[in-house]
Amino acid sequence: MGLGVRKAIYRPFPQAVPSVFLIDKDSCIECESCVEACREQGRDAIDFNMKPEEAELDVGAIIVATGFDLYDPTKAREYGYGRYPNVITAMELERLVNAAGPTHGHVIRPSDGRVPKSVAFITCVGSRDERAAPYCSGFCCMYTLKNAVLLREHYPDMEIYVIFMDMRAPFKGYEEFYRRARGEGIIFIRGRPSEIQEDPSTRNLIVSVENLATGEVMDLNVEMVVLSPAAIPSEGTQELARLLNITLDSTGFFMEAHFKLRPIDAATDGIFFAGSSQGPKDISYSVSQGSAAAARAARVLGRYKWEIEPIVASVVHPEKCRNIEGECGICASKCPYGAITVEPGKPAVVTPAKCHGCGTCVADCPSGALTQMHFTDDQVIFQIDAALRDKPEEKIIAFLCNWCSYAGADLAGTSRFQYPANVRPIRLMCSGRISRRFVLEAFKRGAGMVLASGCRFGDCHYIKGNYNAKARLEPLYKILKAVGISPNRFKMAWFSAAEGEYYSKLITEMVDELNKMGLDRIKKENEAARPRLEKMLARMAR
Repeated sequence: MGLGVRKAIYRPFPQAVPSVFLIDKDSCIECESCVEACREQGRDAIDFNMKPEEAELDVGAIIVATGFDLYDPTKAREYGYGRYPNVITAMELERLVNAAGPTHGHVIRPSDGRVPKSVAFITCVGSRDERAAPYCSGFCCMYTLKNAVLLREHYPDMEIYVIFMDMRAPFKGYEEFYRRARGEGIIFIRGRPSEIQEDPSTRNLIVSVENLATGEVMDLNVEMVVLSPAAIPSEGTQELARLLNITLDSTGFFMEAHFKLRPIDAATDGIFFAGSSQGPKDISYSVSQGSAAAARAARVLGRYKWEIEPIVASVVHPEKCRNIEGECGICASKCPYGAITVEPGKPAVVTPAKCHGCGTCVADCPSGALTQMHFTDDQVIFQIDAALRDKPEEKIIAFLCNWCSYAGADLAGTSRFQYPANVRPIRLMCSGRISRRFVLEAFKRGAGMVLASGCRFGDCHYIKGNYNAKARLEPLYKILKAVGISPNRFKMAWFSAAEGEYYSKLITEMVDELNKMGLDRIKKENEAARPRLEKMLARMAR
C-alpha cells in the first residue's frame, strides 16, 4: 500500500513463524553489512552465494497443504480496485488495524492519510461469480464481520455498512457473532453492488447497489470501501497435481477420494490433504483437518505390510506389449493412480501396491497384454455367453459398475421397484473396464440390447474411469451402424447408488423400445451382422 517503510532485510511481521529475517533481493544493494553484523554476534547465518537447490527425499506419505491465493480484485473492474486509492482489500485493512502494521493500528485513507468517517464492506468479490470463482469461499462472511466489529470498537462513531449476497454463518458461535455485529449498529444491506464511482473532488466513493430486502436502489456515499476477494487455488496447483498424479475438482482445488468416507485422502494411496488445498476453509477447520491428515499419515507409516484387493491388473503377456517395439504407453496414460510404468523397448510394468483395480488399462490395451484378476476377458465373456444361451434377442446385457450402477440396480430390487425381467446384469469394478469387445461379443451372441453404465461424472470411485469408458464406447454407435445393427440398441447411462428408481425406469424404457422394434427385426440384424462381428472380434483377440 506504500504506507510504511522497511529495510531490505526484514521480518515479515512480529508473529511470523519461523521468526527469521528475509532479504529482499530487489531492494538489497549487496553491501553485505548484514553479513559482518551477523558474524560479530558469533553466527554465520547469511550467505549471499546460496542458490536454490532440489532435494530428493524418500518418504512414505505426503500431506498436501498448499493453501490458497486471493482473487485479484482488479479483474472486477466495476469496483475500481487499483484505480481508486480508497478501495482496499480486507487483507490490507488487516495490516492497517494491526498494531504492528505501517500505521500502528490506525485505519487511514490511502488518498489523504485521515481516518474515514464511513466504510462499506463488500463480500463475495469474485466468489459465486461465473466470471471468476463460481463457488462460495466459505469464510469471507465471518472475516468481514470480524473486521467490521474491529472498526466499531476502534471508532464508535464511524458509519459501517456490510453489503452481502447471503450471510453464511454455519458453525459454532458464528450466528451469535453475526447478531452481535447487528446489535452494534453495523448496517447490513443485502445485494451485489453494480458499480463504484469516485468523486474526484473528495476522493469519496459512491457505491450503487439494490437493497434486495426493500427493492430500493441505493447510492451510498462512503469514504472507504473494503473488498473481500474470493479464495482461489494456489499458484502451482495444476503442476503439483500432475507430479503427484492426483485429481483436481471442477473448481481447481484438489479432489478427495470420497466426499463422505475419505474426505482427507487423495485417490492415490499415501497422499492426504490439509487446509485450503482441498477447498476454502477457515482456521478451525484447517487445524482439525491438519490433525486428521497427520494421523492418517502416521497410520500409513506405522504399518509394515499393506493389504490390497486381489483385483489388480497385471501384464500376463509381456511378449504382446507394443511398448517393446515402439513407444505405446496407453496403459500408463490411462491409469489414474500411476501404477503402470513404461520404458522404451520394455514391456509395461504394473506396481500392484498402487493399483486399485479399476481395469481401465486392460480395456484400453490394444494388444491384450494386460488382464485384471477375477475380471479377465474370458470370465466376462463366459458370463455373456451364459446369459444369452436362451432367447438372446429378448435379453438386455447390462454392464454395471460395482460402486454406483450395480448398487443402484440392487436398490431397485430391495425397494421393490417393478421392471421387466429381461435384463441380465454383469458386475465390473468400474465402467472403465467395459471394453468394446464385451459389447460386440454380446451382439454377436444375439443380444437384443446392451447397456453400459457407471457412476455420474465427477463421482467415479476410480477418479476418471467413467470418462475413459464414455470416450472408448462412443465410437460403437458408428461401428454398430456400419455392421447393420441399429445404434439405439446400445445405451450408455450414468447414475448413482441411490437411483434405484432411475434404473427401473431405464430398463422398462429399454424393454419397451425392444418390443417396439420387434424380435424378428432384431434376429435379422444379428444374423446379418454376425460374420462382420466375428472378423472384428478375431482381430481384437490377436
